[in-house]
Amino acid sequence: MKLLGIETSCDDTSVALVDETGATLFLETLGQETLHERYGGVVPEVASRAHAQILPSLVQKAFQETNTDISELLAIAVTRGPGLSGSLLVGVSFAKGLAFPHEIPIVPVHHVIAHLRGAFDQISDLHGKTLGLVVSGGHTHLYDVTRWPKLKLISRTVDDAAGETFDKGGKLMGLPFPGGPAIERMASVNTRSILPLTKGPIRTEDPLNFSFSGMKTAFSLKLRQTIHANAGVLSCEDQSLWADSLQTAILDHLFSRITKVIEAESPDTFLLGGGVAINRALRTRMEKLCHQKGINLLMAPPKLCGDNALSIAMIGLDSMKQGLFTPFPYRNFSVQARWDPSE
Repeated sequence: MKLLGIETSCDDTSVALVDETGATLFLETLGQETLHERYGGVVPEVASRAHAQILPSLVQKAFQETNTDISELLAIAVTRGPGLSGSLLVGVSFAKGLAFPHEIPIVPVHHVIAHLRGAFDQISDLHGKTLGLVVSGGHTHLYDVTRWPKLKLISRTVDDAAGETFDKGGKLMGLPFPGGPAIERMASVNTRSILPLTKGPIRTEDPLNFSFSGMKTAFSLKLRQTIHANAGVLSCEDQSLWADSLQTAILDHLFSRITKVIEAESPDTFLLGGGVAINRALRTRMEKLCHQKGINLLMAPPKLCGDNALSIAMIGLDSMKQGLFTPFPYRNFSVQARWDPSE
């Protein structure tokens, strides 16, 4: 028996097939960067239309390359939320349409939980008190995940996410979308001392919460002043300097909170997932911190940091083993663009 995973929460169309042991039979993720690059961000309607065009052929490809017949499916796991409503609807509607004639169970999956699921192979890998950080374009949230898959929120961003700050900063510097990888590349070649960027006002009374809007605004104002003073030009050398400065400011703020939470919670295990988790500077600092504190660090491998259907499929498999799924005829099951993972 096999399980099909489908992920369409934002602008990545991803399909995966796993067998009953969790072995990966197929995984392919098609991004839409070229469609959204000229806008400097994801356009919801463009994203949903692209999903509708890509998803059917991608699922067909998965079946063909693995010689899978639909009768072999144990279940279909699909992202229910959170995310863009239109994008989610494409994935959920397709899953229902595929499952309905064959009465195949559906497992609705939480996108944020899937990011953390990509950080470990087996649930038995989670030892003792466990914390999990999801850092992406839409989320910067830190959870107590000791009672996996139940999540208890510890801290969150009160405004913008870290990934969004990377993307907006990249756009201001004239770098390609998405901004995170571009900023990381430019920052890696900087040879000058970073700029002492003001982080702006922190819009939170809770010292454990994150806030990036003030940093983003302060960075934008200072960068615009510099570009104006240089006749509207930002050289490659200056791009690398500003990229390194912004990346450092983002990571400094992240770790000012992460360190406080670790000191307060004393975890045995720490999970790191989400699109920004692919950042090498972030991973290096996380490794150093956890080594100093004697914490077992589990990070999603690069291919599972971004949105992907393999993590969706793995949660689906976990859920089927626990008897947690939506049986035919799938009543009371629709997309949930806003969905608290602690529910």
